[in-house]
Amino acid sequence: MVSLNFKSILLGLGGAVAMTAVLASVQIYQPAKLPIEEQQSITVASDIYKVDALDLGPYNDCQDDCHATLLTANDQYYIEVNFDYSGFDDGNGFNRAIGIQIDRLEPEVVGDEDGKINAYLDRYEIEKINEALENSIADKLQKLRG
Repeated sequence: MVSLNFKSILLGLGGAVAMTAVLASVQIYQPAKLPIEEQQSITVASDIYKVDALDLGPYNDCQDDCHATLLTANDQYYIEVNFDYSGFDDGNGFNRAIGIQIDRLEPEVVGDEDGKINAYLDRYEIEKINEALENSIADKLQKLRG
């Protein structure tokens, strides 16, 4: 009986060692997810940007630390931004100019369907994002005024 128990212990240990080897080999072949700062930078560019979500606060009067999410034209990337804006209404009796001006624009997160990415947005892309935000804010405020 002692020899039977010894054999079963050896078989159990052998199975455990084999299972450990299998699990270790699976872990070796899975690519490691690098931190965003260490990933290769991707240049994000789009013909137009669409404002997907615009948060102007509970009373739509946010002018400091507002938040928006924009999508590229093909919905491949999303860009979350924080911004400050000011509105102007210049009427001199003859001509009237109404508009929105983005005073500060800070891209916070850029991502794709897999999550955050290390992205580069050049000045031209920032200008297009700025224009899309100005138009979206103006449209939203115009609809609220009636």
